[in-house]
Amino acid sequence: MRSRRPATGLAPAVAIVVLTTAGGAAAQRPQPAPAAAPTPVPSVPAAPAPAAPVRAAPAPGEAASAPARERLSGEARADYESGKALFRNGDFASAFLKFQSAYESSKDARLLWNMIACTSKMHRYSQLLALVERLKQEDRGVLLPEDWATIAEVERNASALVGHLDIAVSERDAEVTIDGEPIGKTPLPGKVIVDAGTRRIRVFKPGFKEHLRVESVSPGAQLALDVRLARPMNGGRLSIVASPGDRLALDGEFLGEGQWEGIVPSGRHVVRVTAPGKVPYQAQIRIQDEALSSVRVGLVPAEKSGGTPSWVWIAGAGAVVAAALSAGLLLLHDPYPAQVGAGQGAGSEGRPTGFGGRF
Repeated sequence: MRSRRPATGLAPAVAIVVLTTAGGAAAQRPQPAPAAAPTPVPSVPAAPAPAAPVRAAPAPGEAASAPARERLSGEARADYESGKALFRNGDFASAFLKFQSAYESSKDARLLWNMIACTSKMHRYSQLLALVERLKQEDRGVLLPEDWATIAEVERNASALVGHLDIAVSERDAEVTIDGEPIGKTPLPGKVIVDAGTRRIRVFKPGFKEHLRVESVSPGAQLALDVRLARPMNGGRLSIVASPGDRLALDGEFLGEGQWEGIVPSGRHVVRVTAPGKVPYQAQIRIQDEALSSVRVGLVPAEKSGGTPSWVWIAGAGAVVAAALSAGLLLLHDPYPAQVGAGQGAGSEGRPTGFGGRF
């Protein structure tokens, strides 16, 4: 989402710096000659009428008549020329990369100006402001005072189109990204400047659950975000379903009657279901991290004198069903997690080992 402002309140257009001078002509004038056929860049946020080109100022200690183009050579000069052509063709993203490559090779501050021009065209105002700060730090008298007046006005207008995020995280050395771009590790040095619109914020650290959130940022917004990283749960969800009135227990601790569901520590546990006049059921199950395990039990009547043995009922009717569903199902937050005993250590069993034997 980008905010639009009337063109009447915009800064003068930022023109791309052309790093060439007409050597002879420049020597006859107190200031360098304007660049030939410059391509104007729109002010923030919309493009006004083309403005006069920014002049290529000589470097400190360099005579005004010395061709500025001589300061670029090899790959830096080739990237710069490619950037100019791409800019004039409207491919501002590719032009930015070429100017960036030329700058990394040459460290010529005027290429930072050209990168600012590209970000203005692409409406990347947070990146524009970062480049302005970099230009302030690295310029050594290359730009003229009137150039800085233009930059100042562009900076003021861009500042009104971004938001500021104050991100506080409970853990140190957590990685923070916004829209996939790395921001840094916590604690962050200050507020983060972001473009207006929908921003996707990710905070993560080994040993903790990843924190994801989406924030809608308005132009000029000041948002404070408090992020508390939680350690991953060392447990899974257990569901036990029996008949109404059947007593349910886990590791010898009474859970309730009929049915129960809750969070259980990972590892091996013993489920027991009992009811008056019925054969008790007991089995071992293995709980896995962030997985759902389900046990369904149907108790059979206790063996009567002269009647059919209970094991015939169990084997023939298939009344006892127990299954551990370990499909990596992510746990939902349980506002009322059951408090059960600690696990007895991890085992290899994936389902109960008993089917209603006599006890």
